[in-house]
Amino acid sequence: MLSLLFGVSLCITYYLVGLPCPACGLTRAFMSLARLEFRQAFAYNPLFFAVPFAPLLAHDRIPDKLRNNISFVLVGVLVVVWIVRMVLFFPHTPPLTFNENSLLGWMMRGQ
Repeated sequence: MLSLLFGVSLCITYYLVGLPCPACGLTRAFMSLARLEFRQAFAYNPLFFAVPFAPLLAHDRIPDKLRNNISFVLVGVLVVVWIVRMVLFFPHTPPLTFNENSLLGWMMRGQ
């Protein structure tokens, strides 16, 4: 939410490496969802719908083995979707753009 108020990303990965993280676009996706713009929400991050279910994994009644398996699958899906998004949209489609002002971007410019 702070990123919406100040108009800048607060993602540490984005500022250090210049690359969007796997969660990139979630804030924009939820803002689009609040406006009932489902297609736009999906475009910002197609896994936005899974976020509300993540806290359920902390429930005591879920056996540890099942919780671990579900967590492993969710992380795997998150990584695969991130790779696909990076291949298809990086570096020209927001929110998957390169941060020229990142530490890596600064180092690549030789400054």
